[in-house]
Amino acid sequence: MRSRLCHGLPVAAMLSCLPILFAQTPGARGGPPAAAPQERVSSAAVERGNQIYKPSCAFCHGIDARGAAGPDLARSLIVLNDAEGKDLAVFLRSGRPDAGMPAFADMTTEQAADISAFLHARIEESRARAPMNVNAIIVGNAAQGAAFFNGEGKCNTCHNPSADFKGIGAKYDPMVLQGRIINPRGGRGGPPVKPSSVRVTLPNGQTTTSRLVAVNDFSVTLVDGAGNRRTFERDNEVPKVEITDPYQAHLDNFLKMTDKHMHDLTAYLVTLK
Repeated sequence: MRSRLCHGLPVAAMLSCLPILFAQTPGARGGPPAAAPQERVSSAAVERGNQIYKPSCAFCHGIDARGAAGPDLARSLIVLNDAEGKDLAVFLRSGRPDAGMPAFADMTTEQAADISAFLHARIEESRARAPMNVNAIIVGNAAQGAAFFNGEGKCNTCHNPSADFKGIGAKYDPMVLQGRIINPRGGRGGPPVKPSSVRVTLPNGQTTTSRLVAVNDFSVTLVDGAGNRRTFERDNEVPKVEITDPYQAHLDNFLKMTDKHMHDLTAYLVTLK
């Protein structure tokens, strides 16, 4: 379930208000899900992450990140799907003001990578202690999941159980399916991730539409159809940058999706054998 235990706490609880989704629901058995593929991290990175984590997060999530007043981060899909701090850094910098979590604009990629290394070390320790039952998360109602898929969720506007989703329940385990509902860009296994595209319009009217590599307030980097990497400096709205995210519908859905929707939808996708 999505935790709301720590909303309204001081800024120091920066991870406490992540839109945490527990991969293991109440009453389910088995260990936590596998983490996203990670490069092998050094013990130094884990210790640096620990030193950042302890004064900022431990009072809410426990000294080992396994939960206290706040939830167990070893079961957070956002943490699990993160790779080398990239997604975690982006999320922490923007925050979720609507959910009571402030933005941490000064969070560096290096700091987020160290926090991620520490959290994934805790996850690996947990996995070593308890084997995982991937079917333990199937607690939803498949019929209601189908109704959400074809109705309120509008999933059927992009996906078809007889086409791109044919046999998806046999191809991927429930943990992968649930993880991709929440984080369609990453996680363990699943279909290839589609890149975002970007359209850059220069002051002279010339436009370039290509695959987005990176974007921030100061520059945008893309790879054109010929495989050439190009970077344009940005000054406010010049040049004009328009990004098309193939997963925008997932992001929009996440804002209105309840825990029940997620579990029901997972239960439905599992039936698509």
